Amino acid sequence: MAEQAHDQNNSGYETTDARVTPLAQTGLFLTALVIASFVGMIVLFRVFAYYQPLFDDPVPPLVENRVASDAPRLQVDPPRQKFELAQSEAATLNSYGWIDEQVRVVHIPIERAIDLVSEGKMPLIAPPATP
Repeated sequence: MAEQAHDQNNSGYETTDARVTPLAQTGLFLTALVIASFVGMIVLFRVFAYYQPLFDDPVPPLVENRVASDAPRLQVDPPRQKFELAQSEAATLNSYGWIDEQVRVVHIPIERAIDLVSEGKMPLIAPPATP
């Protein structure tokens, strides 16, 4: 059925060894490139180290007089503060209390508010008085 005849010479794998000369040349080239890179970096960093003191500017005198803010820039204990915030939010969402006692505005638990909205028992809001 096969139209191609299989040769004994076409055995499906490499019957001769790879040529060593191109492989050795490539290896030597890569080794020389790595060594040249290391030497180049060493020379470059030594040049930088030599010229660095020449380009260092003196510290301006006003830097010492800079006023630092009294407010903390970072949180002292972020997990604890996050926990306290979650507790205060949960307390507000699950309790009754005054938002503004003079205007008589209160907050109610979130579950109660959801029940009132679903039953259609929304409180009537008076329109604002026009001046």
